Amino acid sequence: MSLRGCRALLLVIIVVSIVFAASMQSSAALRPMPEEPNGTRNLAAELSLYEQAKEVMALWMERLPSGPSPGGAGH
Repeated sequence: MSLRGCRALLLVIIVVSIVFAASMQSSAALRPMPEEPNGTRNLAAELSLYEQAKEVMALWMERLPSGPSPGGAGH
């Protein structure tokens, strides 16, 4: 391929990548919380969800009791 062909191919790749990058849109959330009839979001439900997630994570991160394992036939 000639130098002119390489430049043309490089230009096409750059233009396509710029168009692709410009067309990408970020979303605020995949599933936004539903709005109340008066147009506001339910803050109590949002805080409740946060508290539930916090409790679940605390349970997941809870450590097992430390100390020696009980002696038995397998030990």
